[in-house]
Amino acid sequence: MFKHNGIVDKYLGDGFLALFGAPVSSTKDAENAIAAGFEMKKSLSAVNRFLEKKYGATVKMGISIHTGEVVVGNIGFEKKMDYTVIGDSVNTVFRLQNLTKSFPNGILISENTLRATRSRPDVGEIKISADLAHKFGGMKVYELLSEKPGKPYVVAAN
Repeated sequence: MFKHNGIVDKYLGDGFLALFGAPVSSTKDAENAIAAGFEMKKSLSAVNRFLEKKYGATVKMGISIHTGEVVVGNIGFEKKMDYTVIGDSVNTVFRLQNLTKSFPNGILISENTLRATRSRPDVGEIKISADLAHKFGGMKVYELLSEKPGKPYVVAAN
């Protein structure tokens, strides 16, 4: 995470929320988040070998990445102040995170993140059920298939 200019904002149960581009954004934030996601995914097999040997169990993870505007800074009140992030983009990344349950060890990205990348990763579009589509406001969702560039594609904006 840190290697790719990300910071852990908070730990949440069995997961965490990381920020890229805070407090100052750059044109490489989406690429940095994707690189961190692939690095986490690659490290999972070593983690699972250790867990299997030591505890007889393994873990799965799902990674979601969304690019959007947020408010970041010290938020709270006098007795409880936290450096954190708020905004609809935070809600969107958590909606994406819920979708990862159907893609064990997968990385899902939003259309916004795909549009923000210059590296053009190999992706496959995810079909979202009609009952969930309204929560994403028509935004497309993609699974990252490989770090290597995929076939050329175009993302249209309305």
